[in-house]
Amino acid sequence: MSELDDALDSVVESIGGERRDGQHAMAHAVADSIDGGGHAIIQAGTGTGKSLGYLVPAALHAVTTDNAVIVATATLALQRQLIENDLPRLTTALEGQLHRPVTYAVLKGRNNYICLQKLHGSPPEDETEALFDTPRSALGQQVVAVRAWAEQTETGDRDEYDDEIDARVWRSLSVGRRECVGETKCIYGQDCFTAKRRALANEADIVITNHAMLAVDALEGIPVLPEHSAVIIDEGHELVDRATSALTGELSIALAERTISRSSRFVDEATLGQLQDALDSLDDALREAALGLPGPTRLQPLPSALVLPLTLLRDASHKVMTVLNANKETADPDALARLQQTKAAVEELNDTSGGMLIADEREVVWIDPGENRAPILRRAPLSVGGLLRESLFSRSPVVLTSATLTVGGGFDSLVASLGLSNEPVSTMDVGSPFDHAKQGILYVASELPAPNRDGVPMEALDTLAELIEAAGGRTLALFSSWRGVERAAEYLQVRLNKEKYPLLVHKRGDAVGPLVKSFSDRSSTTLLGTVSLWQGVDVPGESCICVVIDRIPFPRPDDPLVAARQQAIDEAGGSGFRSIAVPKAGLLLAQGAGRLIRSMNDRGVVAVLDSRLATAGYSRALRSSMPPFWFTTDRSTVIGALKRLDEGFKETADDE
Repeated sequence: MSELDDALDSVVESIGGERRDGQHAMAHAVADSIDGGGHAIIQAGTGTGKSLGYLVPAALHAVTTDNAVIVATATLALQRQLIENDLPRLTTALEGQLHRPVTYAVLKGRNNYICLQKLHGSPPEDETEALFDTPRSALGQQVVAVRAWAEQTETGDRDEYDDEIDARVWRSLSVGRRECVGETKCIYGQDCFTAKRRALANEADIVITNHAMLAVDALEGIPVLPEHSAVIIDEGHELVDRATSALTGELSIALAERTISRSSRFVDEATLGQLQDALDSLDDALREAALGLPGPTRLQPLPSALVLPLTLLRDASHKVMTVLNANKETADPDALARLQQTKAAVEELNDTSGGMLIADEREVVWIDPGENRAPILRRAPLSVGGLLRESLFSRSPVVLTSATLTVGGGFDSLVASLGLSNEPVSTMDVGSPFDHAKQGILYVASELPAPNRDGVPMEALDTLAELIEAAGGRTLALFSSWRGVERAAEYLQVRLNKEKYPLLVHKRGDAVGPLVKSFSDRSSTTLLGTVSLWQGVDVPGESCICVVIDRIPFPRPDDPLVAARQQAIDEAGGSGFRSIAVPKAGLLLAQGAGRLIRSMNDRGVVAVLDSRLATAGYSRALRSSMPPFWFTTDRSTVIGALKRLDEGFKETADDE
């Protein structure tokens, strides 16, 4: 037994867990990587104990070498689990085995924390008009509640507020990186929540952050993370998309108008007039370009009708920046903050408009015509693999892990997307302690018509209702679009007995947590939802014995960035569909199917209402990306299995 094995056993024993070979194999692979053995990609199925599998070797490495380890997650739920549960237990369990205690801290972007200057200073006029003049509205009431919380919070962390916060409300209390005047100039600098968090992180052994911060630090070259000797990326299947989002630029008329409004107190009328004229010209050109477009559309090349307005906007915003930079700094903290926030907004406008003009074949520029709103111009890199390889993987050892990383049983797709196809990297699948073939069934409704653009076929909704009735409720139904959720909800509210089979429907803007709790608390309930429910939902036991997936979750064919990436692979002689669309769908299918078996005692069915998963040429690759359930296309077998499970739970309840 090695020191690592002893330490891992101690931590697992302290929380009442059992030794798992896959967890130990993972821990040794992580230790080898962060101790200088190169990059590692590790798939660790549900139930492995993945978090401790990397936290224990990270802690030993950090304490032994006095070098910090960064742990980056994609979701708030996992970040909370690490900070509130796993790390406190780990540090307690290892107290007698290490020469000093393990320290840890969480570090998020500046705009995740209350800005004390904004809280105590006077708000900008544009925010005042929108928020503070409507105290009786729902938005106004939230302003009052959030500000009351902000006055007494000890951390200033948005995520500690126990309800959703409207983006406009939060914007009135926070600042971005560019908007901050800096701790040395701010009268609240000594009490700044962000500065305090950064100071704690600079002294910590393990720093928990998110993918966005990691992308800013590595890809944008802005040192927002403390010095470190290794990086561990959990929920690694999200990394490419999160990195892409961090590098995506957006130009909207509404944001630009707000920028002009803020600039009016600092800039002369003539200079501001030039910026307004340029924006008006761009507004007209964007609306003209968006006419008749069915959805987001790539601009290749940038139309000449947009080149002149963008050039005028770039030059006019540069001129405004020059005027702002010539402003003498004032001792008035409110005025200083307003000036800095205005500079940040104008700089962003200048960078974005200029970036659109110099975009080349390595980037994708597209226009989103919007629905009942002004068009938006966006720009993103065609690929982030090379950037990740040069800016992240070249700096320190990186471990990338998740419960779902393989597609078609292999890591090739992921490795290629990370830019590591020609780089030395070790891959490992440590499996899962669950016996999926005995605990669950994968049912594909091969007799149903394939989904079309109109959404879920009526025959599929009939099958969904039959599955819910057979399971006695206890069903999580996952849809690939809001339209699918809404259509299913309308149908089921008529078809099902509402008292016998209560229905929970996730709606746009709803918080997920309360819905999942209600679903878990009442076993006869069915929960319908889309993207945010495909991963992170953890409901073991009798409340979830059936997970229904409406269709193979291929990327939207009208997504300009996905289409451009597929086209680039096609033109290089490959298959864009199999290299981009199939892997994305496979990973999301695996995530959705992973909602079913969450403990050693769970039993149930994953039902996919898309016949292509049984009949299409790519179906085998997609199914092999999912947990290895027993596979069938026989509906009667599945209905019978669900009825027996439901009856078993009812009998147990009657006995109690």
